[in-house]
Parts: sequence; C-alpha cells; structure tokens
Amino acid sequence: MLKNNNKNMFFLRLIIFSGLCGLLIIFQSGCSLIQPPDNLEVKNLAYHPGKFVWNELVTNDVATAKSYYGQLFNWTFEQRGQYTIVSLNDKRIGGILDIKPKTQNRHAAHWISSLSVSDVDQATSIVLANGGKVHKGPENIDDRGRVSLVSDPQGAQFSLIHTKMGDPSDGPIADGSWLWHELWTNNPNDSVVFYQELAGYSAIEELDSYFILIAEDKWRAGIRNLFDQDLKQRWVPVIKVNDVRAISILAKQLGGKVLIEAENLDYSDQVALLADPSGALFMIQEWSGMDDLKGDKKK
Repeated sequence: MLKNNNKNMFFLRLIIFSGLCGLLIIFQSGCSLIQPPDNLEVKNLAYHPGKFVWNELVTNDVATAKSYYGQLFNWTFEQRGQYTIVSLNDKRIGGILDIKPKTQNRHAAHWISSLSVSDVDQATSIVLANGGKVHKGPENIDDRGRVSLVSDPQGAQFSLIHTKMGDPSDGPIADGSWLWHELWTNNPNDSVVFYQELAGYSAIEELDSYFILIAEDKWRAGIRNLFDQDLKQRWVPVIKVNDVRAISILAKQLGGKVLIEAENLDYSDQVALLADPSGALFMIQEWSGMDDLKGDKKK
C-alpha cells in the first residue's frame, strides 16, 4: 500500500501541472541515436530491466548547455568529438549530442531517456507490433551495448538499451542526479498497457489517473495525462534538488525558463517545470523519501 508521503508527491504534481493549459513550447522531436559512454561506469554485469539508465540531451548549442547545466547542477563534462559526457561527482550520468537542426529554429533541444531491456531486438519488435516507430537501430555501439531509438504508439521518443557491462545500480540519489521519469500522454491507460508489455512493469494507479510503473519492486516511472496538446507527448526526466525555489531562480538567471513554478507550501517535496535556454524540458523536485522511491520516508 502506498503511504501518504508518496501520495503527496504525485498529488502535488497534479496541482502544479493543472496550470499547463494554454502553454506553448516550441519543440522539435528530431531523430538521434543515444550514445552512452562505454560501460556507463558499471562493471558488475547486473541488469535492471525497466529502469531508465541514461539521459541524453540533443541540442545544437552544446556550449550554452554545458554552461547552463554545469552552473545549475554542478555537472562536469568530457568532450569526445561531437559527443559530451556528463558527470556528477565523478560519476557519468548522461550525455549531450551536438546536432544540426533540420530547420533554422535554434530551440530544437530535447532530452531522450534510455530504458534498460533484456533484449533490445525483441523490445524493438514489440514497439513495432503495437504501433510504435523505430527511428534507428537496433545496433551495437562499440563497448556500450545494443541500442535502438524508438517512439511509442503515442509518439513519445525514447531509447531501448542493453548495456554491455551492466546497468547503474540502485542506491542513494545525489542532488543534481536523476530522480524520476514521467510520460506525458493523451491516453494514459493505453500507454500503461504498452509499457507493461514492453518492459514487464506492474502498475498502480494514484490520483486522477496517475500511474506508477514498477519493476523489481521499485518505482521506475510515472504516466500522466497530457493537459496541453501544444506540449507534445514525451518522456520528461526529473532531477533531484535540495531547494526547488533556489534552483528555479538560478535557472532564470542563467537564461532558462521556469514554466511552472513550485507552489503549495503545505507540501515539502516541491516540483517545478523548467526549460533550458534551447527549450529542452525537464523537471526539478525535492525528495525527502526513500532514495529508491519505494515505501515510507527514511526515519
């Protein structure tokens, strides 16, 4: 049974995102291949199917992205040609891919999340059989593993990956790292069915059709209804922070936007929706619960 503190997190999101109606974000989906660095800092060959194990920013303004995220979350960067490896506290957590947009619109940035699966080829076939699309792959990338870039039947883009050296382990989540992943969709019920077949999730429903996807008895992702059709169906990563309001102020000073401000002082785990200077959406959230997002808060 879910505890009240966990319910509060999702209820808070519903309150905050009820203000999305009428919000217009310029967003270009584009197609790119996820390129996680070799072995993802893991060497134990342990796998966690259903866990999002990597996030990649696709942008045509890498310099601005590095300045923005570096100052906002203390991320550091290692350049490898057109690809930039993102690290936090000397641990690799993501990447930045430099692309040239198909149009002159410079606000063409977006985040793509990589979902761990046991068999990328089989998972890709499931995507196709259920009305999704395959943009690139499956293919092997050096020592990184097997990868396929796809979209679900509702159009949300993500990557399937089976890493060669294993997935990042579950454990404490540092400020500035990935806390959660949330799917915004026009049809939450159908999306739940699709991802259950794709990744073997079990699911529980919270308030107002907010679904929590569970694998290995751990919360892995959420699915919610898309309030504003201008926002495009997508996966949105959530970054853990110590102070949502302070990070929001800094984000604006660095050239980003706070699209939905943190509200409702009755809740301790504040949430806000941000866009970086090139338009890529992500959320920030305080989280005082279990680091693995399961059960009660720590005592």
